Amino acid sequence: METVAGIAWQVLKQLVFSFVFFWPGWLVVKMITFGRYPRSIHPAKADWLDYELLSFIGVIAVAGAIFLVACLWL
Repeated sequence: METVAGIAWQVLKQLVFSFVFFWPGWLVVKMITFGRYPRSIHPAKADWLDYELLSFIGVIAVAGAIFLVACLWL
C-alpha cells in the first residue's frame, strides 16, 4: 500500500510541477530575460535542471501573485 501511495504522490507532484508551476516560471523568466531564455517551450525538451528551476520560479511567482491579491483584497 505504501508503494502505491508513494507512486501516486510522485505522479501527482510531477503533474503539478509540469502543468501548474512550469508555465508561470517560464513566463517570468521570458519577461526578465527579454525572450532570450529559455529557448524551448516544451517541458519535455528542456534540460532537467532548467525544468526544475523554471518550476521553482513558477512556485515563487504564483505564491507572490496570491500574496499580492491577498494584500490588495484587504
